Amino acid sequence: MDIPARLRVSVLGRYEVDGRPVTSGKTMEFITALAVAGGSMSRDGLHHRIYERDVSASTLPTLAYRARKLGVDVRYEAPVRRYVLAGPVVVDALLVLGLLKAGRVRGALTLYHGPCLPECDSPFAVSLRQTLEDRLVRCVLDSGDQELIKAASRLIDRWELAEPTAAGDDPFSAVLSGSYLRSIGLASVNQ
Repeated sequence: MDIPARLRVSVLGRYEVDGRPVTSGKTMEFITALAVAGGSMSRDGLHHRIYERDVSASTLPTLAYRARKLGVDVRYEAPVRRYVLAGPVVVDALLVLGLLKAGRVRGALTLYHGPCLPECDSPFAVSLRQTLEDRLVRCVLDSGDQELIKAASRLIDRWELAEPTAAGDDPFSAVLSGSYLRSIGLASVNQ
């Protein structure tokens, strides 16, 4: 019995399927939502999470078609009105969350290449992006590892990371953190 190869889907800072660039953020959001749901979600569930307004009846079928063109095996089960990932898919954002849950903060930070589902503003994308960043920042800070905190402060603009690195001995992290704190009004110009 052959085990099917897993497709690698990147949604952290860029969109790729098995290393090939993808331009449609909505298609990647559709794939990611299915993966987060364990590979299956109702049509209405997808609709409400990805779109806040009424859209054409062909919108979700179009996203499924685009996903299939990328090599992602998505099927629609009409009797139960569900979309299903028929093949194995690995999404980098979910790997990061899994590594954080397992306490492997350094590995999670290594996989983090930027905001999750950049430029997507659906309820689903905003929630996933916020959850991932919140957990990553909290785990990095809880580690107490100053090198990890510096590395995270270069990737994620959050005051919780910027404050401990702004006055640190690494000039690059200090510049980035200090400028970020100034931009949000949390540091004085003389600091």
